[in-house]
Amino acid sequence: MKIGWKSVAWSAAALLLLLSIPTKLVVVTLFLLMVPVVVLYTVLKPASFALHLIGIGIAAYLLLGTYSLVSLTFGLFFLIPSIVMGHMYKKHLSARTIITATSLILLAQLLVELVIFSVQYDMDLSSQLSTLFEEGLLQLQTSASGALLPADWAHTTAASLSDAITKMLPSLLVLTSFLLAAIGHIFTRQSLKLIGVVAPAMTPMKNWRLPRSLIFFYLIAIIITISVSPDSGSFWSLSAFNAVPVLRFAFTAQAIAFFFYLADAKKWPRIVPILIAVPLVMFPQTFYLIGLIDTAFPLRKYFVK
Repeated sequence: MKIGWKSVAWSAAALLLLLSIPTKLVVVTLFLLMVPVVVLYTVLKPASFALHLIGIGIAAYLLLGTYSLVSLTFGLFFLIPSIVMGHMYKKHLSARTIITATSLILLAQLLVELVIFSVQYDMDLSSQLSTLFEEGLLQLQTSASGALLPADWAHTTAASLSDAITKMLPSLLVLTSFLLAAIGHIFTRQSLKLIGVVAPAMTPMKNWRLPRSLIFFYLIAIIITISVSPDSGSFWSLSAFNAVPVLRFAFTAQAIAFFFYLADAKKWPRIVPILIAVPLVMFPQTFYLIGLIDTAFPLRKYFVK
């Protein structure tokens, strides 16, 4: 397949992803939306890339009609990080640099969007979430018969949930940005490989090691969360409250890396560490301790002769 047909095929893929945004596939789509755009930027010259984007935008507008504004807004949101990622592929930068830079750009854009919505529409995120949760909880309370639950259960629970999510918003944005960048890189690299373009790979998971300094930061965050009430609203309280889940996510990834290392050292089948990773991801509240220990101590040498 010649490069011209390849670019047309990837433009069609980008269009299909835009068309799927108004559907129930939107969650999957958002993690893949950058892939065809990055591929197009990597294999095309800037002028050709711009023409393809214009064609994709016009086609999406004509096919989606009233839904086109939503899809094109998402497309524009991911355009800048896609261009940056593609530019770094052209520069043959490391996968770590690409993922880090793309994550930071996505995080900055998410923060800007949040500020714009809050100011433009005078939106109180906590109250909006509380209203949304309360509607669903009221239905649950009604179906569960009023005698089983207090009269104000739905309102109180909704307020608690919305308050917790609002306080955890920074950590949620950080994790979302990282996952969007990492998943985008993984699929883009494989896509470029299919058309003969070499892209940098991430370090093999068995070799992933977190710096030990994270243990120190984690201990500080834990001490702050214990000693300072999360309702105080102080900078340190909110920082620690958000740092803990992010660091636990990192330690969970370290735990998965440990089992990949162990599987390689013990010559286990490749499927074994993948199967082990499933409960680690599903129950990180407990299994992150494995990664924490692997980071703090030379745990791996005790399993290898």
